[in-house]
Amino acid sequence: MPTLTARSSCRLALLLAAAALALAIEPIRAEDAPYIGTWALDIATCKTPQDSQDAPLVIAKDHYDQHEVHCSFKSVTPKDSDYKISGDCMVEGNPQAYDFTLTVSGDTLTFTDEAGARDFLRCK
Repeated sequence: MPTLTARSSCRLALLLAAAALALAIEPIRAEDAPYIGTWALDIATCKTPQDSQDAPLVIAKDHYDQHEVHCSFKSVTPKDSDYKISGDCMVEGNPQAYDFTLTVSGDTLTFTDEAGARDFLRCK
């Protein structure tokens, strides 16, 4: 019987080592992404309701909402401080595919798409 216990201990140690390695090399999870939060072009509009054109951008791990734009993320690809996102959006009731990049530096989120880059400030 001692051999079975030693063998079991060895297997447990190997499983724990494999789990630790998997955690160490696991990519950043979307729920840990620094872009999650509420962002506005002007801090004064942070509390503006979503029915206003000046509404802030509200980003969750798998979607964002801003006024009449609602996007679900199909994929999020982190690279350095950038997050390349491919999404399916509803813009004023019209479905659209939409690709964009989010970059966070401190309390500034840079939202870049085919129209260019826009800097948003983190609402607190």
